[in-house]
Amino acid sequence: MTSSNFIVRCDDWLIDRVFQPIANRLPAGLSAVQLGLSFQLGSLMLNGAALLLPIVLFGVTLGGLVDTALIWFMNLAFFLGMKKTIPLIRPGMMNPLRPMMLSMRMIAIAFLIYQLFRGLDGVGIGWILSQLMTLSQLTFVMGLYFVSCQPQPPRQRMSSRTGPIIEGVWSTGGRIN
Repeated sequence: MTSSNFIVRCDDWLIDRVFQPIANRLPAGLSAVQLGLSFQLGSLMLNGAALLLPIVLFGVTLGGLVDTALIWFMNLAFFLGMKKTIPLIRPGMMNPLRPMMLSMRMIAIAFLIYQLFRGLDGVGIGWILSQLMTLSQLTFVMGLYFVSCQPQPPRQRMSSRTGPIIEGVWSTGGRIN
């Protein structure tokens, strides 16, 4: 087995064994796509907070402001792009974002692992900012996985009428009265 096959298997295992069962148990009013986009928006807000705190606490230079703004606007562009792809996801059909977002999920997991190691040796405000970025990256990864989950098929409406299903001569046992 090649390393790419192993990575795809691990990704499929994560979706099928961890995130899809959670998505299947969501309430009727909340789909996995909506939950994933909510995680993405939360990640965007946490990322913005982690990028703005050093500017507010330690002052700002023009270079730092431009750099921070560009990073945040790239994250915003990705979020808006994800919102545009939501009409592609239809109940009862395969989710096209699952294969399309495979490389993005792998890159996001790599950055999450990097951020976890980076956050281990912080001191003071640096540690807090690192933890905010780690939380932001974790919510980003969770959002990607929930958006990639298979949507639930539409629920069938049950008849509210009770009684025999077949009416007519069959309801009397086949006897004609």
